[in-house]
Amino acid sequence: MKKPSVALVLGDPAGIGPELVAKVLSQPALRALANVIIIADRHELEKGMAIAGQRFDYDEITDTTAIAFTADRPLLLNHDWSRRTPFHYGSASEQSGVYILETLARAVELTQQGITQGICFAPLNKQAMHMGGLKHRDELHWFAELLKFDDFCCEVNVVDDLWAGRATSHIPFRDIVKNLSVNGVVETISLMDRTLRQAGIAAPKIAVQALNPHGGENGLFGDEEQTIIQPAMSQARALGIDVYGPYPADTTYKAVETGKLDAVVSMYHDQFATALKMLGFERGVTVQGGLPVPIATANHGTAYNLYGQNLATPSAFENAFRLLVKMAGSAG
Repeated sequence: MKKPSVALVLGDPAGIGPELVAKVLSQPALRALANVIIIADRHELEKGMAIAGQRFDYDEITDTTAIAFTADRPLLLNHDWSRRTPFHYGSASEQSGVYILETLARAVELTQQGITQGICFAPLNKQAMHMGGLKHRDELHWFAELLKFDDFCCEVNVVDDLWAGRATSHIPFRDIVKNLSVNGVVETISLMDRTLRQAGIAAPKIAVQALNPHGGENGLFGDEEQTIIQPAMSQARALGIDVYGPYPADTTYKAVETGKLDAVVSMYHDQFATALKMLGFERGVTVQGGLPVPIATANHGTAYNLYGQNLATPSAFENAFRLLVKMAGSAG
């Protein structure tokens, strides 16, 4: 596999992002995996290294017209962001939101230009992003707009070798049923199959969750299994996708473990994500699934309460970096 170039962003500087970046890139074995372009305010990157008590050398560039990487040494594209007011460290703020949006947008530009083949970003905060001007409900759909991508996309979570996606995501619980459709479930299953193959799994085996208790008990507790989920699974099988279920939510993990399945498609945000986070909260990764370029981050938040204390555990962000590099190499 050709060594990919990836854009790396600090996330929210008011949280643990810069500390995590320092802890990951201070490891020579990780730096050797990819050509890394860090898009960041130099001061915040240096502050992250100071907090972590670990540092790495980098070369600073002012533009991307003539990029040259040497000896597994990252490049820093120093971002001169537009809102030069102090961050409110340890809390969400408009300043952080503006910074997050600007650095991520620059990372998307580099990938659109073919300079990088993927984006890895440290934890960000949706409240701060909305304070900074985000109009979408989450970063995934904002990425889709920047990439001019109008097809189906959804967040995909990964812990170790187990993947999970969902047919509905960041919506109120009361709206779940009216947002479920046969086509939507088929799209989610298809996206999971494509994403797993991009990550190197040649023949994915995908579990599908039921919506209702006990899988609906043949319509006694709800009929969405019969009217939506099972028809969607039949269509997925006709596309050559290997699907199993639908499994009741409280027995899905056991079915996955017994059947050695690779992934789970759930019907709403917390349905399988809760089990996945219990399995390995400090190892989890989020992939922005379905987009034309790979984008990944740690499956946890900014941990504002830990800012500046050198207490952040880097394992999830390290896993995100490793997975992103693998997917970027495949994309490149």
